[in-house]
Amino acid sequence: FKHLRGQVDDCYCKVEDVDNTHSVSFEPLSKLVQRNYFRYYKVNLDKPCIFWKERGECTRSTCALKTCTQAEVPVGLADNNNKSSGPTCEEEQELSKINNVISDDRIAALQKLEKHEADNINFCVQEDEDSEKAEFYDLLQNPERYTGYSGEPARRIWRSIYEENCFKPKKDSLFIDLTHKSINYMCKEKRVFFRVVSGLHSSISIHLAAKYPVQDFFGQKWGPNLAEFSRRFLPESTNGEGPHWLKNLYFVYLVEMRAITKALPLWKSWDFYTGNPEEDTKTKEDVVDIVESLLSCPDTFDEAQLFKGPAAGEILNDFLVHFRNISQIMDCVTCDKCRLWGKIQIRGLGTALKILFSGGKPENLALERGEVVTLFNAFNQLSHSLHYVKQFKDQMDYSEYPGPPEESDRKQDNIFSTFSRGEL
Repeated sequence: FKHLRGQVDDCYCKVEDVDNTHSVSFEPLSKLVQRNYFRYYKVNLDKPCIFWKERGECTRSTCALKTCTQAEVPVGLADNNNKSSGPTCEEEQELSKINNVISDDRIAALQKLEKHEADNINFCVQEDEDSEKAEFYDLLQNPERYTGYSGEPARRIWRSIYEENCFKPKKDSLFIDLTHKSINYMCKEKRVFFRVVSGLHSSISIHLAAKYPVQDFFGQKWGPNLAEFSRRFLPESTNGEGPHWLKNLYFVYLVEMRAITKALPLWKSWDFYTGNPEEDTKTKEDVVDIVESLLSCPDTFDEAQLFKGPAAGEILNDFLVHFRNISQIMDCVTCDKCRLWGKIQIRGLGTALKILFSGGKPENLALERGEVVTLFNAFNQLSHSLHYVKQFKDQMDYSEYPGPPEESDRKQDNIFSTFSRGEL
């Protein structure tokens, strides 16, 4: 953990500042996502994988999900799930009519829609929450934890993300592997892309190590596995990269924190509607209190430094294409629980990027309920990961050092780079 201090790369904040802010917001945020507005999420997990033919299915019981019955979903969510502050249906219908003569009104409407799209850049392929196959899931009943989903199916997911969608550094006109040193050959925008993906990957890995199946006298339970955490992050088992992966966790946490605080004016006017007026009011109050507490962390992430100069448009377009690809790769995950949480966390991160890089004022953003739910749940997952890292550090300090894992136990395999990190 000696590397886990000081300046967070490509940010203006120190690890110690993040830890101080996190210590204040951790508990309130954990309680917030237990409220009905954030607890129930509607998504279609039956979308086809467009990148390869056979998606397959995970038959492990740990991969399975529990769907909600109609009676379990708050009536306000079931009737009004997909709230958006975007252009009205009438505006969209007007623009969709075929007419060879473009009137002044039509030109004005078109310009309004174009401005709306510029002010609301979607980094993820939009979810079809109105699909007949979309179902509600209680996220408290389906927590992210170790499922045993591993091997080639999991490696193919990460291989597609890192090899085919992360930008590659070049040295002497040749592409080189992604490492904490080699990414400095790339521009800041491409480094940011890598760091948010790597940080999210670290968070997922930490959750799996923190909620690992443990056998005791009373049977199986879920608890921390220090050896698993060590295997995934110790320098000895990651070609020296593990500590830097952990620091990227801090980076993506700061990116999402910056987005959430930037959108404070939007949260103050947002209707966290579930059909229970008393709870809805309390939810809004808690959101505002948490976001205001996050403002105590100085100089987090400066999005204004990105996408500047003559090549800005091209780089932003590449960024969008690559990130949207990753959002669709989540449909190729064969473990149901991993697919659910992968989609939540990628969409949450995409919503954060939408807030940061869309034009216009934050209070004018057009967000759907699903984007708000995934943003706060994704941030909560990162928050828990920071909490688990501290627990693992304390455990290492007060227990016998487990030592580097045996070569046969390492899941790096170097099939496509050290970033495979094996399983989900």
